[in-house]
Amino acid sequence: MITWIKFFFQICLFKAAPQDAPSSKSVLYVAVIAYFLVALVITLQTQELAQSIVAASIQTGLIIFVTNLVLWIRKTPERYVQTISALMGACALIGVLAIPILNLIINSGGLEGFNFVLWFIFIAWEALVVAHIFRHTMELPFLAGLGMSLIYMYLSFAITLRILRVMTMTVG
Repeated sequence: MITWIKFFFQICLFKAAPQDAPSSKSVLYVAVIAYFLVALVITLQTQELAQSIVAASIQTGLIIFVTNLVLWIRKTPERYVQTISALMGACALIGVLAIPILNLIINSGGLEGFNFVLWFIFIAWEALVVAHIFRHTMELPFLAGLGMSLIYMYLSFAITLRILRVMTMTVG
């Protein structure tokens, strides 16, 4: 397990790529569960349990869906296990590191000044890591990977927020 955490950290530092890992379904399952749990913990900071479960499920499912779609379009489905493992593992690791920053933001009154800069750094870092993974997985130029990363992140936030808004309207 420590070996995989180190590997995901190397991806986050742009020193490793998804193709550097063996294709392992057990690592895939652990990475998906880790990503879901980290997303759940992050959303529990501001949402109720039911909403957090829905949000974490949407975010997890969206990574799987978008990655499957892109790999299908590029005709490289054999890269599925390594790509999903890399995305989920690296983003879970970034999420774990972001939790204290999120707590600081919540406890200090919001996303202003220094808090905004810290949060922006984590969002930018995640976007760059996802771009790095997409670039290697699909053999694209870095800017194309970054574009895909930003589109994915926008869709993830927009879809999650919209569904949470609908949930609060039906509950309240």
